[in-house]
Amino acid sequence: MTSHSGSAPTIENIPPDGKTVKKTADITAGFTDNQWYCHLARQTVFFSSFSNRPFAMDEAIATVREIFKLAPHILQNYSADFKESSLNKNMLSSIISLEQVVSLDEYPDKWSMAGDDIFDNSSLPPLRIKVAMLKNGPDKKGRFAALLILSTHSMFEGVDAASLTRSKTVQRGTVTKKPASTSTFKKFGYTAMAAALAPLQLLAAFLFAPRTGDVGIKTLAISRSDLRTGANKLGISQQALMFALASFALNGKEKAFSKKSLSTLFADLNQTSDFKTNDEFFQFRMIDLNLKVKDNFTDFAMGVAKTLQQAQAGNKSHTQTLLNSMFGMHRRLHSLFPFLYTAQLFRFSAGYDFTLSLAPPQHLGGGLTEGLMEPVFTGTYHPGFNMCVFSPGRSYVTFNFSLRQRYLKNIDNIPALLEQLLKS
Repeated sequence: MTSHSGSAPTIENIPPDGKTVKKTADITAGFTDNQWYCHLARQTVFFSSFSNRPFAMDEAIATVREIFKLAPHILQNYSADFKESSLNKNMLSSIISLEQVVSLDEYPDKWSMAGDDIFDNSSLPPLRIKVAMLKNGPDKKGRFAALLILSTHSMFEGVDAASLTRSKTVQRGTVTKKPASTSTFKKFGYTAMAAALAPLQLLAAFLFAPRTGDVGIKTLAISRSDLRTGANKLGISQQALMFALASFALNGKEKAFSKKSLSTLFADLNQTSDFKTNDEFFQFRMIDLNLKVKDNFTDFAMGVAKTLQQAQAGNKSHTQTLLNSMFGMHRRLHSLFPFLYTAQLFRFSAGYDFTLSLAPPQHLGGGLTEGLMEPVFTGTYHPGFNMCVFSPGRSYVTFNFSLRQRYLKNIDNIPALLEQLLKS
């Protein structure tokens, strides 16, 4: 991946109010088209856990230093201006916020994952640490504090978080498994399709996308043992059961999204030897998954398992290749008509109800995560898409939702669905 030059052309960064703010350097110059989209959409990723020991400023600064040591690409490729000598205590403390609280029960949901200060202030590293520490010592669960690490999705993905939770170096810039080759004929076809669809997407976003953002975060921790038992009862994979629980609950009895089928995307991360990505930076790829709505949860879950199996056995490159072509076309259009790319555009869901992603296992270990406890919450925030990231640990799997406010209440249906399954 190429480094970024401070003399690059200007870009328009998009703040929450939809107005444009001119920056003096294009920090996306070396980004792939997929990264460029994640940055312009102001998409963030987060990691959160609880600590069984006090977590003060010195501990937070040490954590930031270790993250930059294990994941140096976030500085090397985000801005050429970040030198090791500039990462002094004063700078690092400026990206850390500490607060004292009387309860940790509302965390990590209480924090905002929008990351506005990351995107609006490119003079600081694109990482924020937030700590909520109990005023009166540990609670009954042995928790002293809650920790949040927030960054931009343009620089991090789930596989990176999995390395950091193990205190291992994030491998970037040395990936040998390049994107799968596409024939010239297919490239032309995807480019032509993107050229036709991108202007229509701009128009549709202007007409139909929400004028204001209302996306919120809600998390849920489920016992891995319960998921395993439930999946075994149905004879399906745990991944299929998790997808079914989230999708069925979100649609709800009122069929909030659809009475017939749910149009979803899921992030596939196949790390076998023949794995080929569709992007030179990201290792995941998005695949279409159309889920038939059923009134009975068991029937729905069985249908999800079958559909997921068919999708994983089919063409895994089509959707992501088209998406990358779309990102590339929007990048060209943005260079010509930046004023069209307001915040409203990135609230347009393009016909998808929500996306589902299974992160690699997040197993705490090593110096970076010393004192942290399960459950581990990892997910992504997008200002327009409804999303759920499933994050497996040793004892828990967390469901990490980024949803429009009207859907958040439906998440409360998930424990009852699983309990009913276990009792059946």
